[in-house]
Amino acid sequence: MQSMLTCAIPSFPPSPFSPSIHHIHHPRHLLQSNNITTHDIKKLKANHARQFHRHSTRTLFFFNLYLQLYVSAALMSKARALFDEMPVRTLVSWTILMSGYTRHGPATETLMMFQDMVQDHYNESLIPDSFVFSIVLRACSVMENLDYGRQLHGRILKTDGAIDSFVENALVSMYANCGSLSDSSRVFARIVRPNLLSWSSMLCGYMQNGFEEEGLGLFCEMLRAGTALDDFALSMALGACANLSCLDYGVQIHCYIIKMGFDSCLFLKNSLMEFYSRCGDMDSSNLVFDKMTDRDLVSWNTVIKGHVHNLQSLEALRIFRALMDEVSNCDEYTLASILQAVTSLRELDHGREIHGYIIRAGFESNLYVISSLLDMYIECNDHERWNHTDEVPPKIFNRLKGGKCDEFIISSILKWCSLRLDIETGKMFHSQIIKLDLTYDAYIMSSLIDMYSKCGIVEAAWRVFTEVKNPGTVPWSAIIAGYCWNGWFEEALRLFQEMQFDFYKANEYTYTSVLLACLALGDITKVKELHCQILRSGYGSNVSIINTLINVYSEKWHLEHALKLSFLIPEADIAWGFLIQACSSVKDHETTHKILHRIQQSKGDIDPTSASYILESCADPVLLNVGTQAQAYITKRGFIADPVTGNSLIRMYSACGRIADSDTAFKKMHDRNSASWTSIISANVDHGHASEALELFSQIKWKNKSLESSTFTSVLKACAQKGLVDEAFHLFISMNEIYGIKPSMEHYSCLVEVMGRAGRFEDALDFIDEAIPFEPGPLIWKTLLSSCRIHNNMGVAKYAAEKLLELEPSDLSANLLLEQVLLTVGKWNEASKLQTKNKPMRMNSSWIEVKNTIYEFVANHIPAEISAKLADLEGKMEELGYVSDANHVLHNAEEEEYVGLPHTEMKALAFGLITLPHGIPIRIVKSVRMCGDCHSACKFMSTFIGRDLVIKDSCNFHHFKNGRCSCRDMW
Repeated sequence: MQSMLTCAIPSFPPSPFSPSIHHIHHPRHLLQSNNITTHDIKKLKANHARQFHRHSTRTLFFFNLYLQLYVSAALMSKARALFDEMPVRTLVSWTILMSGYTRHGPATETLMMFQDMVQDHYNESLIPDSFVFSIVLRACSVMENLDYGRQLHGRILKTDGAIDSFVENALVSMYANCGSLSDSSRVFARIVRPNLLSWSSMLCGYMQNGFEEEGLGLFCEMLRAGTALDDFALSMALGACANLSCLDYGVQIHCYIIKMGFDSCLFLKNSLMEFYSRCGDMDSSNLVFDKMTDRDLVSWNTVIKGHVHNLQSLEALRIFRALMDEVSNCDEYTLASILQAVTSLRELDHGREIHGYIIRAGFESNLYVISSLLDMYIECNDHERWNHTDEVPPKIFNRLKGGKCDEFIISSILKWCSLRLDIETGKMFHSQIIKLDLTYDAYIMSSLIDMYSKCGIVEAAWRVFTEVKNPGTVPWSAIIAGYCWNGWFEEALRLFQEMQFDFYKANEYTYTSVLLACLALGDITKVKELHCQILRSGYGSNVSIINTLINVYSEKWHLEHALKLSFLIPEADIAWGFLIQACSSVKDHETTHKILHRIQQSKGDIDPTSASYILESCADPVLLNVGTQAQAYITKRGFIADPVTGNSLIRMYSACGRIADSDTAFKKMHDRNSASWTSIISANVDHGHASEALELFSQIKWKNKSLESSTFTSVLKACAQKGLVDEAFHLFISMNEIYGIKPSMEHYSCLVEVMGRAGRFEDALDFIDEAIPFEPGPLIWKTLLSSCRIHNNMGVAKYAAEKLLELEPSDLSANLLLEQVLLTVGKWNEASKLQTKNKPMRMNSSWIEVKNTIYEFVANHIPAEISAKLADLEGKMEELGYVSDANHVLHNAEEEEYVGLPHTEMKALAFGLITLPHGIPIRIVKSVRMCGDCHSACKFMSTFIGRDLVIKDSCNFHHFKNGRCSCRDMW
């Protein structure tokens, strides 16, 4: 008999309801596994029949034993059949089967069996005990049947001895799962000595009902009560911290985990990774992952999903490759996450490789994976031109034919048709929808309307709409959006009115479409009317609608309204890109920085384009600290790898006078496009690094990168700085003949600058008269006039100034440039006349940033402390033998006339020397061009002040160091 049982009975855990079986001759190792096969079950049935026949005295015990085995194997139909065959059923028998229904379903059977059991008045032994009550309460939790749970609670209170820790904990969980947290709290408060399960049940209730703050408070009470925590309670606390973005509190829990020796628990390590990734701290999440000695698939999935969630898709791909190399397999959650990463990167080749794995691993029937796969192909494919990938989505769909196919799959296919503008394939799928009898589904019919609308057949979309019986809000929204898509904005507004006349309520999608129609029509009055209607209909705090209103108001230059609306929804849900773009359009950099601060505090989402706008708003030497903080945030969010953002970072550091940081940003870029090369070349030219710019240009040609018009502009300016006339003309000719770029006025101006800086004014004048195919504009003459100042060519300067004044008689810059030439050659009387003429317009300022505060200095005001510092500087310069250039005694008509060092950049310099710690660079922005006297003084002071000095004026950057300036006195 022992050998027969060994072969026939698979290993199951002993029932907690059964009597002791130590005296049975079954080997105990048979009761330790949950695996069972059909063959085993057949043997089991035959064997238990023989057992009952031979040992009638043990019949009831074996019934319960085999009943427990069926339940443990989740074979509830066989367990119920055996239960119905039992001649006698004890409380243990009922308890075993009810426990099985509670665990494996359906839970309704548990409640029905409990009713049958308590109504069996002929069997006095069937009195429910605490264990039965706890099982039924768990069934109420599963079904979220609060009414039955309350009735059961009343019965428990009337039953003597029914309440113990099992029942108390089950009541706490039941009320929490059914959404009655107040009842759950009252039950918990009456527990005299709550154990760990009691605390965990209450904590889980807070978490399930969205009361994370109260849950963390309860967790603190657990600690104060000295309760020995387990991994489950700690994981829930970490989950609450993740939901609340409480990084600091979660770090303290991490410390507690290490202190109490839980750091070897794999489950908790996975929870820690998820917590850190949801809080945006991927460095800590990676650190936990890297230190894990044992990893399961959940560990890999958590870290991959974390990188995808934090927009670090490249890193997610790297970890996925490591997973496949180390483990060689994954599950549906891994595939969904990595397909999302591939979609965000538009890496179709990687997507194809993953598709191959999906086929090999047998995930083709998994709708969760297939939905992600379809989205990947749809989003990554180039829908503007045909390629073989276009045929993949229909093939994926066809393989699902005859099997399961939900509305999401069909909608994805219809979306593919709309993006491809493939109306024929769309009609084919329309036919399949009719054959599958899915026309009743409003979601699918709305997708059809959208497909026909995107393909430009609005009439077909309207026919589909009319075929929908009793169209609800979703089809109405789809047809209105379709009309808007095709530019039928007035008709869309008419349909919106008709929808209201038919007493259909608009939803968020309806309102967003109608608002965009009003935006297209430029009807701001209608927008305000709709805004009022939105408030009346209860959508005044809807995230999608508020973001659309922000977009509309931003586009219509109502930035203040848009900013006010942003306070109506959670900051994490605001479409910050609309606000940032609006601020960028009006050059409101201060508001952009305030918005950035709000984004950082709320951990809001932005895109690479918005990140680019933020960096561009920091392109000023006095905003360098703001720029570095913005760079840190953008790097942390993973946007710095995007070429658009990286190019803006290069330009930002260049505009802040940090050419070395621009070079570093360029070198760290993994994906450099033509704009990247143009940005770094332009940056080097702006800072007087002509040789480096020309070397970069050689590299870009060697790498066969496409060249832009602006690239040649920067390279021609580099040739001007180096005096490379022949090379400049060679580049100029190659623009059109080799690269197909037609020269613009700016390119011709650069050639004039090349010849002017080389002192070849006759060639420059001949070039202007004979080579320029259109009438020379003001830019040409300003460039020539500036070159005349450098070489003191009075004759050509007067000629260029006259030409410039003919084109722009009121142009102040022409008078200023001419005045500079007159001062340089010593014609003070004529310069004085121009000073008198220009004096009313001479308003300028200089700015310097100290400790995150920007200070502005203007003419006619010198604080005593700054005046004393300037006097000290003048004294030091006289001691060292400085003699000012007589040509600059009369200044260049940009500021009031003073003796000494009076100009605004000198005041800012003195203030910087007073307030900034020794050795800190001084960066100043000046609204107008530096005069020659200040320029000479700054060169001299750079020999003894012990600091790097950078001044950006309206013409150029000036890096003063060791008695020299980066502009080589040619600005």
